[in-house]
Amino acid sequence: MWLSVQYSWASQLPSGFIEQLIAQNLDPTDMVIAPDGRIFITIKSGKIVIIESGVLVSSVLLNLPVDNFNERGLGHMVLDPNFDANNYYYIYYTVPGMNFNRVSRFTANGNSTLPGTEVVLMELDVLSSTIHNAGDMVFGNDGKLYITTGDGGNPASAQSMSSVLGKVLRINSDGSIPSNNPFFNITTGKNKAIWAIGFRNPFSLDMQVTTGRILLSDVGQETWEEVNDVEAGKNYGWPGIEGPRTNQPLPQNYKDPLFAYQHGTGPDRGCAIVGAAFYHPTSVQFPNEYVGKFYFADYCNGYIKYIDLSSSVVKTFATGISRPLAIMTAPDGSLYYLARAGLGGGSQGDNTSTSNGTLWKVNYAGSGAPFISSQPQSTTAALGDVVSFTVGVSGVQPFFYEWMADGVVISGAISSSYSYTVSQLNDDGRNFTCKISNSLGTIISSAALLTVTSNTRPIPQLTVTLPNGATLYQAGQTLQFTGSALDSEDGPLPISALTWKIDFRHDQHTHPGLSPVSGLGSGFYTIPKIGETADNVWYRVILTATDGQGLTKSVYQDVFPQKIDISLTSMPSNLMLLLDGQTVQTPYTFKSVVGITRSLEAPLTQQLGNTLQSYSSWTEASLARQFVFDTPTQNKNFTASYQAVPIGNGNGLIGEYRNTLSQTATVTNGFENQINLSRIDPTIDFNWAVGSPSPQINSEYFTIRWTGELLPQFSEIYRFYLSTDDGGRLWVDDILLVDKWIPQGLTEWSGPLIVQAGQRYRVKVEYFELAGNAAAKLQWSSARTPKQVIPQSQLFASPITGTEPIGPDNSITVYPQPVEKELFISLNSAKTKSREFAILDILGKIIMRGEWDTNYGIDVRDLAPGIYFLKTDSGNNKFVKK
Repeated sequence: MWLSVQYSWASQLPSGFIEQLIAQNLDPTDMVIAPDGRIFITIKSGKIVIIESGVLVSSVLLNLPVDNFNERGLGHMVLDPNFDANNYYYIYYTVPGMNFNRVSRFTANGNSTLPGTEVVLMELDVLSSTIHNAGDMVFGNDGKLYITTGDGGNPASAQSMSSVLGKVLRINSDGSIPSNNPFFNITTGKNKAIWAIGFRNPFSLDMQVTTGRILLSDVGQETWEEVNDVEAGKNYGWPGIEGPRTNQPLPQNYKDPLFAYQHGTGPDRGCAIVGAAFYHPTSVQFPNEYVGKFYFADYCNGYIKYIDLSSSVVKTFATGISRPLAIMTAPDGSLYYLARAGLGGGSQGDNTSTSNGTLWKVNYAGSGAPFISSQPQSTTAALGDVVSFTVGVSGVQPFFYEWMADGVVISGAISSSYSYTVSQLNDDGRNFTCKISNSLGTIISSAALLTVTSNTRPIPQLTVTLPNGATLYQAGQTLQFTGSALDSEDGPLPISALTWKIDFRHDQHTHPGLSPVSGLGSGFYTIPKIGETADNVWYRVILTATDGQGLTKSVYQDVFPQKIDISLTSMPSNLMLLLDGQTVQTPYTFKSVVGITRSLEAPLTQQLGNTLQSYSSWTEASLARQFVFDTPTQNKNFTASYQAVPIGNGNGLIGEYRNTLSQTATVTNGFENQINLSRIDPTIDFNWAVGSPSPQINSEYFTIRWTGELLPQFSEIYRFYLSTDDGGRLWVDDILLVDKWIPQGLTEWSGPLIVQAGQRYRVKVEYFELAGNAAAKLQWSSARTPKQVIPQSQLFASPITGTEPIGPDNSITVYPQPVEKELFISLNSAKTKSREFAILDILGKIIMRGEWDTNYGIDVRDLAPGIYFLKTDSGNNKFVKK
């Protein structure tokens, strides 16, 4: 068999850079550096280990129970900006036995943590599976804590404002939520913490201290990996959009990735983006071309690249890394990275348990002389084993290698690795070193000791079977495994010498299926039905036998899935459906593993050209509009039927704009002044900032009254939303749904109403603006209407009934007729003076009186229904109007 040392290659760096192996035998997930130079590394199983003065010390900062299964566990860590004073640090971990992640604050005490100091800041939503946790954290320049959350295996969560999953969250350091978060006023509870939406698994993020800019690395699914520039309130598209947007529907506030690359094996491709670090140290060590750049890594293809944010140019910094995971800039200008690694049969995925993770330090040496970044490692071998010694070197290439055994040059051993077959026991105790030279110098490695034992390795055997002798698995089935091992010295090994492990392979990386378990001669594993929905998957069952002398040998058997084709169609064609939360356009065919649980949804409504299509049914009448199904054993077709919905021909609402003189006048009697501007506004969707709606209207102190009718397209409960800065009121069907006649920043209020399709409803919106910004927006939503600004097609400027010039000189208009709430008197000719008016009942008794000029509204809501008369004059003629 082949036996290789754990760290066979150092990375390849640009000329002048060197790297040094700092720590090994880790199961890392993230790292931070303290102000005093200590490095804290989070270990997936719940520990935080410490690097002090370049050495991994025995102290453990924290040892916390976590749910350490699949991608769960202790994920990420961040230090308080005032850590050197308050010793606060924050972690993101999966709570054991609870099925959700938690953000907690602890208090450090030297190289340990004070007992009982956990303060729970936030508990996230229940997870749909054991993948896509994300959880990286950073403090912004504003002192707020930014937290990434994965979709937890449910892509739909990323777009839901009722879930904190698939988001970037923003909270205060004490766990409270800042009131200036973008969705604070339209969400409830912890959802108020949402800062940005539409992420799949944003595993890493960092902030540029000079600008406060936050970038994150979002791990993609099938095709794209993304670097995203995080901004308040933005939507980054997942699951409807992965990578740069092409022709997918445009979500509100959508923002394309800053940079994206596709899956593959080429130098500019990969499969899982991890790591996020700006190079902005206290003391700059790297040449200027590397300063201020954003660094990221690809877990599968083993490189670190950097982006020049000023030019968007992307360049390679390091290659040949054994599964890079996290990147960090140190104050002294060096750069650290974690390589998670993994040994034979183990995972190449971002979440697999390993004991072979490493921490590396990259410095800029400048001279280019050889520098040994990883020394050859001592090893124990049996007769017949092939051993390999490897040295990692940085500096100016080319390098010239010369291996020696006990100081004697080995002929032909002139590469960075030397391998040979152990054939005799007297090889025991030999020391192997390597001399490396380039044009600028020479260096000799430390010695690696070879220990040779006469013991032979055990021979394990395993058998994996599926129900009914099947050769391909179906999700939900139980596979059986049986194994044994024979050792030349020990004979048949006991089951205590057997260790089982099952890896779930997906594309180029692996998720753990069954964590290592010992002491079994046989067992079973039920293949999950929920989780990864991709079809390029399989399982690897691994058996490792260990003999009495500690020598091991592993064998494995792969089990592949049964797949079928599923076709999605619609009537009419070219509509959008949601498959596992992702938008696909019909007709669409895909492969699916038999038994895997999938979700399918037909949107209630969607645009197709100039028509609005409303969901009718699936061809299988028993199916709900949104349903979950287990992939069948035979090819399957699902067809969604839609019907066109009539669209109105509205022209908008009448807007009457009035200037006022002061805050008091605006709030108390802002509709008593003359109308300065009257027009038909197609929609109510205005953000005037510090400007004004029109040259005739002040930039401060004005009111608007919009009136007309609206036409719902569906018979159901609609929710009407009024967003204003400052005050606003909303009536629909003469029902007051929003009454927030108060000075306020831009705030959304809403109210529900049951309406009938095809029936027009009276609508009135009143608005006032004081000093500062001005904005007004009228929206609606229903079960079949996504939240949107009420479109012009569904708004109608109601005719003013009964409007007519009156008086002998036709100089006055009185409207509406009949009147329900407010009677308006409008002077059509130039103003001469204020006029008196009186309202009389049918018996001639004066009910109310007052003065009016130019344009005036008389509130008659307190009058009992009946016939009344208006008595006034036009300046030249007196008249009475019924």
